[in-house]
Amino acid sequence: MKLADGAVAPRRDTPIAPPRFSRNIRASREVGLLVVLAATAAVLTLLHPDFLQRSNLISIGTGMIYDLPLAAGMTLVLIVGAIDLSVGAVLALSGVVITLMLRSGWPMALAVASGVLLAAGIGALNGLLITRFRLPAFIVTLGTMSIARGAAVVLTSGYMVSGLPSGYVAFGRATWLDLPVPMWALLVLLGAGQLLLSRWQPLHDVFYVGHNREAARLCGLPVTRLTVAAFVVSGVCAAVAAIFMTSRMGMGYARFGELAELRAIAAAVLGGASFTGGSGSVTGAALGVLLLAVILNGFVLLNLSIYWQSLATGLILIVAVATDTLRRGRYAGETA
Repeated sequence: MKLADGAVAPRRDTPIAPPRFSRNIRASREVGLLVVLAATAAVLTLLHPDFLQRSNLISIGTGMIYDLPLAAGMTLVLIVGAIDLSVGAVLALSGVVITLMLRSGWPMALAVASGVLLAAGIGALNGLLITRFRLPAFIVTLGTMSIARGAAVVLTSGYMVSGLPSGYVAFGRATWLDLPVPMWALLVLLGAGQLLLSRWQPLHDVFYVGHNREAARLCGLPVTRLTVAAFVVSGVCAAVAAIFMTSRMGMGYARFGELAELRAIAAAVLGGASFTGGSGSVTGAALGVLLLAVILNGFVLLNLSIYWQSLATGLILIVAVATDTLRRGRYAGETA
C-alpha cells in the first residue's frame, strides 16, 4: 500500500525510513539553520566584540538547558500531527511537586520520580483525550495548561518553594569543562533520542502516523498508542526541564515555564517540524533552540529590552511556518 505522496507504507517486519519529503525538508531546514546561525553570529560579532568570548558562549549554552528538552518533546508531538500547549505549565507543576516533596523531607529519588510520573500522566491524559474522544489537540492541551498552572499556584499560594536539599541544588549548579552538568546529561539524552527516532522502528513509525494517519492505521500501525506515547514523552521532557530548572535555581515556582511552549514550538518548526505532521528531528529542534538562544544573547549584549524576546520569537515562528507552507506547496506542485 502507498501513502499520499507515493511513499511505500512500512512493513512491520522490515526497517523503514521516513517519507522522502520528510527527509528532504529536514535536511534543507538543518542546513538553512546552520547558515542563519553563522550569519547571525557574524553580525553579532561585528556589533559586539564580546560575542565570541568564552564566557559568553558558555552563557549561551547554559541558557539552552531548559528549552532543549521541551523542544525535543514538542518535535515528537508535531511529528504525529498534534500540538502540546501544556508543556510550560507541566514544567511548573512538576517542579513545584518535586520541590515541595524535597522540602518536606521526602527522599530525593522519590520526589523526582513523582514529578516525572505526574508529567507523564498529564501527557497520557492529553493523548487519550485527543485519540479516544477525538478532541482537538489545541483545545485539550490549552485546558490542561490552565489546569496545571492553576494547580501549581494553588499548591504554593503563589510563593516560591525554597529550602531545598544541598545535594539536589548541587546537581543543577555543578559544572564539567565549564558547562553545567545538566547540559552534558541533556546532550547524551538528545543524542540517544535522535538515534532512536531515526533508527528504532517502533518509534520511527510516528513519521507515518503524522504523514497520513488513516493510511498508517490501515497498514496496522498502532496509531492511538503512538500518539499517546508522543504526549507522554513530551510530558517527561517537561519534567526533565523542571528538574534542571529547579535544581539550578534552587527553588520551585508556579510561574516557571511561562511562554516556554511558544519557544518550544518555534524551535521545533525552525528545525523542520510541521503543523501538518510527518517531519521533524531532535537535531533540528536543538539547532532551533540554539538560534533563539543566540538571538536572546544578542539582545543582552546590545542592551536591548528583554521584553523584545517574545516579539522576536513570535515573528520567527510566523516566518518559519510561512516558509514551511511555501516549501510544501512548491513541493506538491512539482510532484503533482
